[in-house]
Amino acid sequence: MSVINDDKNTLMIRCDCHGHVLEVTSDALGVGDGIEPDFYFSVWNQSPTPFSFIDRIKLIWKLVRGKNLEGGDVIVCLKDTQAIIDFLCKKLIDNKILLEQQKNKKAQNAKENSEKG
Repeated sequence: MSVINDDKNTLMIRCDCHGHVLEVTSDALGVGDGIEPDFYFSVWNQSPTPFSFIDRIKLIWKLVRGKNLEGGDVIVCLKDTQAIIDFLCKKLIDNKILLEQQKNKKAQNAKENSEKG
């Protein structure tokens, strides 16, 4: 199975070419501050051997010259696509509930403060 990590807030799926990993992360940390939750999509190179020192210098030189580093394509099969959709739908619902709870809490606090003052 290509899903290699499915914890509470992160879904990691290995590319069918086995050269890359797609990481989907739900970030709801800022909900308490009134910030809407975000989703982060990261593509990781899963090289069978680590980059040599010279290869790392070449990558740094590309960045210094203002060039972009290509992340590559991620090939996701239908089963893994459904896992991504399920993960996003669940997190969207969870985040919506968190936002509603935060709004209700702020409204309750404002009501209590106005009654006291």
